Amino acid sequence: MKKLGLILCVIALTFSCSSKKEKGRSNVVNLAITAPVRSLDPRVSNEYPSVHVINMLFEGLMRLGPNGEVIPGAAQSVDISEDQCTYLFHLRDSKWSNGDPVTAYDFEYAWKKSVDPTTARNGAFTFYTVKNVEACLQKKVSVEEVGIHALDAKTLEVTLEHPAPYFLSLCTCSTYSPIHKEFDLENPNWGNSMDPGFVGNGPFILKRWKKDFEICLEKNPNYWEADIVNLSGIHLQVVPDINTQYCMFEKKELDWVGLPFNVLPVDVLIGNKEIVGFECIDAYGLFWLFMNTEKPPFNNKNFRKALAYALNRKDIAEHVFQLGEEPAMGILSKGLHVQEGPYFEDGNIPLAKEYLSKALEEMNLKAEDLKTIVLSQRSCLFTARVLQVVQEQLRKGLNLNVQIEQSDWPVHFNRLTKGDYEFGEVTWTSWLRDPIYMLDTFRNRNLAINMSRWEHPRYQELLSLSDYETDPEKRKEYLRQAEEFLMEEMPVIPVCFSKLYYLRNPHLKGVYASPLKEIDFRYAYFDEGQAE
Repeated sequence: MKKLGLILCVIALTFSCSSKKEKGRSNVVNLAITAPVRSLDPRVSNEYPSVHVINMLFEGLMRLGPNGEVIPGAAQSVDISEDQCTYLFHLRDSKWSNGDPVTAYDFEYAWKKSVDPTTARNGAFTFYTVKNVEACLQKKVSVEEVGIHALDAKTLEVTLEHPAPYFLSLCTCSTYSPIHKEFDLENPNWGNSMDPGFVGNGPFILKRWKKDFEICLEKNPNYWEADIVNLSGIHLQVVPDINTQYCMFEKKELDWVGLPFNVLPVDVLIGNKEIVGFECIDAYGLFWLFMNTEKPPFNNKNFRKALAYALNRKDIAEHVFQLGEEPAMGILSKGLHVQEGPYFEDGNIPLAKEYLSKALEEMNLKAEDLKTIVLSQRSCLFTARVLQVVQEQLRKGLNLNVQIEQSDWPVHFNRLTKGDYEFGEVTWTSWLRDPIYMLDTFRNRNLAINMSRWEHPRYQELLSLSDYETDPEKRKEYLRQAEEFLMEEMPVIPVCFSKLYYLRNPHLKGVYASPLKEIDFRYAYFDEGQAE
């Protein structure tokens, strides 16, 4: 086996030596979220804002460092076999917040609960790389046959179905967190209520939770690297209205507003572009429109392509997004892309009309027979602006009637995952610094995240070929062919690649916001000196 050793000493010293507290204020970061945290159980919640809070309370074997690199978390080191299919994690000495040691058995217990068909939730798909997980979820093998085994308290062996150069990155996902077994068995619903005995192993611990109002965290004194955690706590308020959040930020009641917690109005962002504390990073994600391919007329490929080709993304990017977002004619953004150019032409109305004509012929319909199509959206002013332009472009370009239907985010998300919609928007961000996450969304129609309900044998074959290919360039070509095929079938319409914009208290330093829409406050501190 080859040894992968990563050491945090330099990182820790860099941040701990620069730690200062801003005078005249508490050492607590004040944040706001637009919707309540659904659950604190890593096995249950894989949506924002729950994931952000879970990552503050738990730490997996690996985590992202302050510059986005994958570094050891609860693991001290990992050995990888020559065939890249067996990972041997060696755990460091660390404790749960109640003082109990964190063991390999805690990881085995949590991960197997995540993939056991009797207890699995939405996050199970992140484990498909692990041997026998998919077969277990299909009840073809027992959970004991899954490739997750604690050899002793300090050693976890994980066997994969195939080589996966992104597996250590997967281990940073919240679904790969450990769970304190005894606590879980004694309090099976702990993730949904404020339990005074809450047990986590992350840099922060739960102090108070009023589900519809606030969640308060405090520094975890038993965290193995507690000496680098400068904050005494984090306070998150539930504030549904983003304009109210912005007003609170202006009054210094919040230290951060914007992504990854919420979307600021474009006019607010434009008006604050020059101030200290405004920041923007390219995201590994995009704004796209899922189509339910099980419902007519979206079960017709040519109808889907007609809609995709009729959109003028350049116009949407320049006049709605307005902050440098790029039109998306593929689903992989910069940093993940496998082809330099687009897969189709933006805003090609003549070709869109040809596809619509073909679709009507195949469905044995006349143009006037087409019913109004319903475009679902979350309650968000910015999203409403985007979809109003989409609505108008489809009306002008294809003479289609589009009705926009709005609902709160939890309702919207649940409807899309259950297939109770026709056509709906989502802003999607990869969990990995690898193309496979975005492409894998469409591998199987039974995945909860595959809101299109689309799958195809050829697409599955291309992804399978990439799974077993160890040559990076050959693997990249298989992934390129897969994305090309996806854009030929068009179960989803890419619109614009995302950027992450936010405003922060200029005295708040050391926060890491990643292109994966993650945020880490473990190195954060308030600088009493002059803002940069």
